[in-house]
Amino acid sequence: MSMEPSSPAGSTSMGSESVPASAAAAAITISNFEYKVPMSVAPGAEVSVTNMDTVEHTVTADDGSSFNVEVKENGGKATFTAPSKPGTYAFHCKYHPNMHGTLTVK
Repeated sequence: MSMEPSSPAGSTSMGSESVPASAAAAAITISNFEYKVPMSVAPGAEVSVTNMDTVEHTVTADDGSSFNVEVKENGGKATFTAPSKPGTYAFHCKYHPNMHGTLTVK
């Protein structure tokens, strides 16, 4: 009696891991009127923003359309969707013109 497997071991490839590792780290923190931005985020990733300052801030794309979110003070949180096109996106705070950052999408 011969026992042959119906398919060779390791022959299946499901490819179920579709979320890039960088998507988990898509977070911006605002503290002391400065943005702390991740090295990069995946295209279309949800980016969370936490504001540790005692005043409200925004994360507003310089191009005026890629993203714009207001973040309340004292630990306030907000989210936005990163652009789907890879590139670098300069941003600023509408209320504090000295605050600038760059979001890298890749």
